[in-house]
This record gives sequence, C-alpha cells and structure tokens, in this order.
Amino acid sequence: MSLYGCQDTGSIDPGPQLAGLSVSSASLQPPFASETTGYIVDLPSATSDLIVSATKADPNDVLSGAITAPAGQATGQTTISPPGPGSTKDISLTVTSPDGRAKIYTMTLRAITLGGDNTLRSLTLSPGTLSPAFSAGTQDYRVNVATTVTEVAVSATKSDLNAVISGDVPNEGRATIILNGPGTTKVVSIVVTAPNGTSRTYTITVVRAAPSSDDALSGLTVSPGSLDPDFASGVLDYRVDVANNVDSVIISATKSDPNAVMFAFDSVIAAAGTPTGQISVPLTGRRTEADITVTAQDGVSTKTYTVTVIRSRR
Repeated sequence: MSLYGCQDTGSIDPGPQLAGLSVSSASLQPPFASETTGYIVDLPSATSDLIVSATKADPNDVLSGAITAPAGQATGQTTISPPGPGSTKDISLTVTSPDGRAKIYTMTLRAITLGGDNTLRSLTLSPGTLSPAFSAGTQDYRVNVATTVTEVAVSATKSDLNAVISGDVPNEGRATIILNGPGTTKVVSIVVTAPNGTSRTYTITVVRAAPSSDDALSGLTVSPGSLDPDFASGVLDYRVDVANNVDSVIISATKSDPNAVMFAFDSVIAAAGTPTGQISVPLTGRRTEADITVTAQDGVSTKTYTVTVIRSRR
C-alpha cells in the first residue's frame, strides 16, 4: 500500500462523444471540439440544401437524431434543408455508448438576411456637372461637355461597402471613360449589386458638343478713324475716312467664339483660344481695302469683314 494512498494510472473514460462534425459550405462556431456540444452555423439567405456529417469517437457507440449510424459504423450523414430567410433551425445528434450513457450535440442553423442596399452614396464626373444634381434615388443623369473634351473621369461610392459595382466602372469605383467624337453622346452605366443580389443601374449620358459654327465678330475698331456704319456683327462692309497724311491704320477685331480662327492678308492674326487680333494696314493711294476673315471652329463656316479706308484728297 502506498504511503500516498491509492493511485489510478488508467485513463479517464470521456464517455460517448463525436470525433468530427461538419456542415457543407459552412463553418461551425465555435470550431468543432469533442467536448463542445453546442454550435451555431450562419448561412447566406440563398443557401441550398446542406450535408451534415458526424463521426463517432468510438464506432461501437450509436448515433441517433438528425443523423443515424448504428454500432460498428463510424460515420453518418444526412441532407438538411436550410431555414427560411431570417429564421433558425436546430439540429440535434445523440451519441449513446453500449452502457447507456449519452451525449447530445446541437447545431443552430441561422439564415442570415443579407443587405439589400444597392444605392450609391456619391457620384461625380469630371469635367462636367451632373444634371440633375446627384441623389441616391435618381438613376439617370446628363452631363454636357465642350467639344474639346475627349475623356471624363467617373467616381462612384457605394452606400454599402459589401455591395459590388460593375458595368463601365469597376468595383474600385473609379474609371476614365473615352468619349466618342465631337457632336456625339456616350452612355456610362454603373451597376450596383447589393449583398442579397438585387441590382440598380445608374446611367450618365455624356453629351460632347459639336464644333461651333460661329464665324462672326463681336467687335471691330479702326484707329485712327471711325467705322461707317457703326459696327454690327451681321454687317460685313465698312468705310473709314482718314486724313490725307495718315500712312496706316490699326484694325482690331474680336471673335464671337474665341475658338474660331481669324485671318488677315493670308496670315493668322488670332488663333483658336485667342479672342482678339489686330493688324497694321499701310495705306497706299487714296483707297485701301483690308479683309478680316473668321473661320468657325467647325472649319467650314467662314465670314469675311471688309474695311475700306479712304484718305482725303488734301
């Protein structure tokens, strides 16, 4: 007999238990452990039928309940339909040893209701301004850009970070869109798909202006001297009387459209983007004509203004 009393060196019988438990396409919470008898399984709302598998630690035990496996069969499985969206379903398994002891394992299946927010929180396009102003519930927009704009930058932000953006804008929410030629439109589509699979499409119709046909002047002056008649955009011919001793005059002209091109004496005196040009006209003899020609941005429309300078006889 030991001075320290009796000592049992044999192992402690844990009783009937499972060695494994799993659910197809889902995870147990907490992870499986033989001594843990309660679990939660979260399922997306669109989950199909599940296969539940269980393995006994001792094949001689009997498995009953949602899964059955007689003595001598180590593993059993069954197919279980998931609960409806937003609801739960309890699955119970009982492991019974030959001596009648039993342990019950329970799994609670929870069908998660996925978010349905398929809206944008913000939407911008540059250059340009959305019309109407952005609102999450408004899906169709129009943006007018100048004829010189060849591309635009689109930025979109999801209201639900778990939603997915697709279409012409990737999920990062930013894209550079190449426009079609002047005078055309381009439709940009942004599709937002919520976690529950529902989608909403936002569209931006980008209208690229056609080249201007404005070939008029908005201003015309001569120094020294005065135009006769007074300047008017639609009047093309003018007379200026100057003294006999005047050797030259300066003609200044301003385009209605700065993007037009202005010519005089076969030379450009105001390129596209420059609104005003001027020339110094030497006077030879008593009568001198100077033509100011404006070619519109479209390269087709042209208008010529003529200034006739008359020097007095004495």
